[in-house]
Amino acid sequence: MRPLPPPGPTRIMAVLNLTPDSFSDGGRFVSGAPSRERIDADAALAAAARLVAEGATVLDVGAVSTRPGSEAPPEGVEWARLEPVLRGLRAAVPVPISLDTTRAAILGHALELGAVDLLNDVSALQDDPDMAQLAASAGLPVILMHRRGTPRSMQQAPHYDDAPSEVLAELQAAARRAQAAGIAPADILLDPGLGFGKRVQDNVALLAALPRLVALGHRTVLGASRKSFLGALTGRETTDREHATTAVTVLAALAGVDFVRVHEAAAASDALAVARAVASAR
Repeated sequence: MRPLPPPGPTRIMAVLNLTPDSFSDGGRFVSGAPSRERIDADAALAAAARLVAEGATVLDVGAVSTRPGSEAPPEGVEWARLEPVLRGLRAAVPVPISLDTTRAAILGHALELGAVDLLNDVSALQDDPDMAQLAASAGLPVILMHRRGTPRSMQQAPHYDDAPSEVLAELQAAARRAQAAGIAPADILLDPGLGFGKRVQDNVALLAALPRLVALGHRTVLGASRKSFLGALTGRETTDREHATTAVTVLAALAGVDFVRVHEAAAASDALAVARAVASAR
């Protein structure tokens, strides 16, 4: 198992989506009808290598879209998308591999391949009752992401009276559940779940409250890349939100967030280089 980079400056977690229907880049490596999907593993592995060359220090690989309104495919479909890429990914890139899944069976398959170093569970270990114990027994670091509802329903009239306070309290409760299952505090990373069951104003408030998230004492992850709230703020379509994403990357760096989860590593790498230079000059 490859260890995560030690705590320090903000680093890049790059997204490798093996889905036909993700909101931003679905369909890059998957083609064909649902019953006859084809995975272009070579293209996915080449993209992974490019992301690392551009500055990614962790790769986050997923095969289920969690965009608002989405439905998860059968477990067999998820693994059929993942397996051919995970089999070659360890040799293709030298960085830790994060697996984005909420299913313990999928994590188990990936562990058998020796192809996972970090679990990214957008349900904070709540969708599958076997997930927490499996992650704990494997000694696997886990990203606990805040989400209310399911991807299918989460954007149907979400409401908060005080989004930062409520989200941080629910993340702390998730961390306690993870520790009760045997996951070490040092192996818990917290993600406020921008865009997951939140209004535009809630996402903005959470960005303003990033120092409070960092102050909880766990390592942190922030994923805002190309999300719809950035479109609402800028009027830009999904594929034209890289500048807004870069602004969030800088905000994350200034707040001391450990990892930014992005689709384009090069832009994030440049932004973090500038942020680090300014911080070191203070």
